[in-house]
Amino acid sequence: MFTGGPGGGKSSLIEELRADPAWNGRFVALPETVEVARFLNVSPGEKLFQRVMVNLQMALEDGLDRGLDRDDPRAVICHRGTLDPLSFWLVRDWPRDEFFDYVGLTLQEHYRRYHLVLHLVTSADGVPECYTRWPASHRPEDAQQAMDLDRLLGDIWNKHPKYYRIDNRNRDWPAKAAEAKAVLMREWAGQ
Repeated sequence: MFTGGPGGGKSSLIEELRADPAWNGRFVALPETVEVARFLNVSPGEKLFQRVMVNLQMALEDGLDRGLDRDDPRAVICHRGTLDPLSFWLVRDWPRDEFFDYVGLTLQEHYRRYHLVLHLVTSADGVPECYTRWPASHRPEDAQQAMDLDRLLGDIWNKHPKYYRIDNRNRDWPAKAAEAKAVLMREWAGQ
């Protein structure tokens, strides 16, 4: 599962993997759930939106899992996970514990859904000149908001037993992508 603040490279990495013949047949990828949720007419400012996001994410993951053959060797890559909505919950100063009650899952139940968590740090943190927002991209968050969300996502996921954080310090996108691919290769080889 890929996580990280806006502009961290989640979509770019998935597209690179898709285009690379070396990764052909090694994975299937789910879209970012917010792309589905934008048609719901539920405001992101409502708590209900975050619960819907969690349940849509689980439905996409579970549906793909049921759709694949049991012996299908491909890994499933999720563009965000079921705990990512917690960062958008917390940024609104809503109580953390209320989130778990509201969505009906414990922290550990969320963690168990994912073999690994690959945190791609927002470009706003380290290479702000590469961070773009609306109207140049679909991101409404300014650089500080992106870094705040990224920090919250790190705090939320960093206790996962296979949490990997890849930042932007002293590396360009090709180096960041190469490190992410190396983590994926090691993890998939060990499954």
